[in-house]
This record gives sequence, C-alpha cells and structure tokens, in this order.
Amino acid sequence: MDTRIADKGIRKVIQKIHASPCRIVLAITGGGSGAIGKLLMHGGGSATLLEALVPYDRNALTALIGKEPDIYCSEETARNMAMVSFEHAIRLGDKQQDIGARNIIGIGVTCKLVRSKAEREGRIHEAYIASQSLLQTTTSHLTLLHKRTREEEEEIASMLIIRSLAQLCNIDIHDTPAFESVPEFSDIEHRAAKVSPDIGELLADTLLHAEKAAKRSINISHRKENKSVQPRMIFAGSFNPCHKNHAKIARTAFEMYGFPVCLEISLANVDKPPIDFISLEYRLGSLERYMSEEFTGDYYLTNAPLFADKATLFPDCCFLIGADTLNRIFNEKYYRKDETRNILLNHFKALKVRFLIFQRKNVEFTVDDDILDICRVVELSDYEDDGTSSTMIRKEK
Repeated sequence: MDTRIADKGIRKVIQKIHASPCRIVLAITGGGSGAIGKLLMHGGGSATLLEALVPYDRNALTALIGKEPDIYCSEETARNMAMVSFEHAIRLGDKQQDIGARNIIGIGVTCKLVRSKAEREGRIHEAYIASQSLLQTTTSHLTLLHKRTREEEEEIASMLIIRSLAQLCNIDIHDTPAFESVPEFSDIEHRAAKVSPDIGELLADTLLHAEKAAKRSINISHRKENKSVQPRMIFAGSFNPCHKNHAKIARTAFEMYGFPVCLEISLANVDKPPIDFISLEYRLGSLERYMSEEFTGDYYLTNAPLFADKATLFPDCCFLIGADTLNRIFNEKYYRKDETRNILLNHFKALKVRFLIFQRKNVEFTVDDDILDICRVVELSDYEDDGTSSTMIRKEK
C-alpha cells in the first residue's frame, strides 16, 4: 500500500473530525499515543481536542481513576478512563458556553502491545477503547495478530483511536485505505449502552457540581400503583451484580416489617469514577430476576453516594445495610464537609432514619451506644451470610 495514499486518507478523516461539533478529552495508556500527534499535526486540533492525558505509569493510572485496576488492559479500565475523561471534558466544556453537553466525549484507551524483551509466549496483544458521553457508553476490543513490531502495533492502535473517534462523530470511514489495510479492524468487538435524558442529566449534574449538586432520585422501575408513596425501606448498594444474599436480606426485612424493599443505586461514588452506562445496564439487569418477588419495591437511581445524602432523599425510612457498611457510615472519611459524628447522628434522627443491620461473614463490627436508638441488628438465627459477594461473582466470570 502506498503510505502517501494512506496518510492522505487519515488526514482527510481527521479534517472531518475537526469540522464536526465533537469535543473530546482523550486518555491513553499502554500504547496508541501517536493518535494525539495525528490529531494535532495538520492544524485545527483545538477544534476537537480539549485535553490529552497519558497516565503511562501504573501509579499515574491509579491516581487518574481513583483505584488500582484489577486488570490494567481491560474493558473496565478503559471505561473508567473514559468516565474520568468525560468528567474533565464536561468541566472544560461548561466554561465554554458554545460547547453543547451532547457534543462532549470522554475517551479511554488501554493497550497491551509487543514488549521489547521478556515477551511471554502466547501473550495476547490487544487494545480496548471506551467512550463516555452524556447519553451513551461504548467499548471496542481489538485483538492484534502476532509477528508485528512494536512500532507497527503502535501505529495500528493509533489508527484504531482515530477510526473510533470518526465513528463517534458520525463520519463515514469507508474507502479509507489505511483502515482497510488492517485485517483485524473487520473483527472488532463492540458494546454500547444508552440511557434516557434524565439519567444523562443526573450524571452531568453530578460531574459538574460534585458535592454541591442537588441530590436527586429517579424512579426507574415504577412497580407501585401509587407513585407518590414514599419508600419505607431502602436497600442501597452497588449491586454489581445483585445476588442471592441481597435477595435474602430484602426478603428477611420484608418478613420482619411487611414493607416492600426498594433498591437504590448511586451513579456517584466517593472513591471511584461514577458508574458508566454499560455497568449500569449490567447491574439493573441483575435486579430483573427479583422484580416479580413480593418483597421487592421500586428501583431508584440517585447521585447520593453518602448515607447522609440518601437520608435527605428518603426521610422516615429504614435503610438495610451490612456490617461493613455501618463501619463506613461512621468513618470520618465519609463525612460531608465540616460534618462530625454528632452532626451526622442528629441529621439521621431529625429525618427519622433508621438502620437495619445484617451481619456479614468475617466482618467484625460493634454498635456504639450513641447509635443504638437508630439501629437494629438482625439476629444470625434470622439471617446468616454465606460469604457470597459481588466481587467473588465478577472474578468467577
């Protein structure tokens, strides 16, 4: 293939990207950083690229996404990078009134390419690219053929980023020689999840205003005939995924009090990026198997990661929690600004919020005297945790 023709084709695609209304923040690790140069080398890059991040060191990547990845080159890591990039982009875009929120995209890329030495036989070379926008999360997974040089794989990873960005900007990339010359591009695995505008606005508000954002809830199931009834029992969790022990907790609480248990997931996290829409779809899907159960009430999506905020959204309510969650609620790390233990306790009491505590296997806890009047511990004879956890289930997949 004539490289001049290929370069001309890529340049034409990039010019179309710059002519589109899309504005991006791009985060790359492990390979593909040449895409940054390609976007900028012909001029006009500021029309598209708000910021480029290259957290190449492990500590830099951990600092970017707020946690150490289970697997550095993975779809989940790419999605976390895309969400952080989207947060950067939407904050930068908010300062420029000419940028519409729906034109902002965060992109995360993580690659595993040829090593210069100590290459393990059979090691898979691959790239994951994820995008996060106001209403959609997408991922693409490319597995590379072997027996290429590092430089060749870097070039392919860079072209993958340009190709993906063009598709996100709704640009026709057919008949582009550089893309058609890479056989793996015909076998890219794609995933996508879209949400309604109200959920997208909830995410944007959370990212833009963080602690100052008004706490809101969205009923995403509408099981009850009377939608105006305030929930009486709330089980708040990540449900990643929802499993049999979650169902057992809800069933036990229903049998004790007779109120259906509503489930709440917060898009916002204290220590990690917000939940992306592919992950949200997976979590909500895991709840579906329990939707017909008598003990299950409505499902709520909020932007309230702290129980102090959840209490404001759901006053006069009993929250179902595990012993490990009780330990976090009264850990000063999770207090709001200028909040103390006494202020938090008074906040719960003023809102008539109580906690029903379920003991967890291998989790030690004590209920201090000052919170006894807002807590009740379920006896082990009524409920016993068998050790199943969402983390365990994810690792077994």
